[in-house]
Amino acid sequence: MKKDEGNTIPTIEKSYYLHDQKKHVSFKSPDTGKMQAVVIDERTKIFIPVEASAEEARNRYLEKMRAKLKYK
Repeated sequence: MKKDEGNTIPTIEKSYYLHDQKKHVSFKSPDTGKMQAVVIDERTKIFIPVEASAEEARNRYLEKMRAKLKYK
């Protein structure tokens, strides 16, 4: 804020905010046709690269979920 000469009323300088300049964010999702589907249970399916081990991916996923439930 600036004070005018001889005047005690402050004037506010114009500023620009980030929300005035919204940018569109685009996200390209991976092609699941080129990936291997691993069924965890009847409601859960994850996609991994074709060359990856399905059993290892299943075990890693289950360990993450157990750790999440443990800390809730």
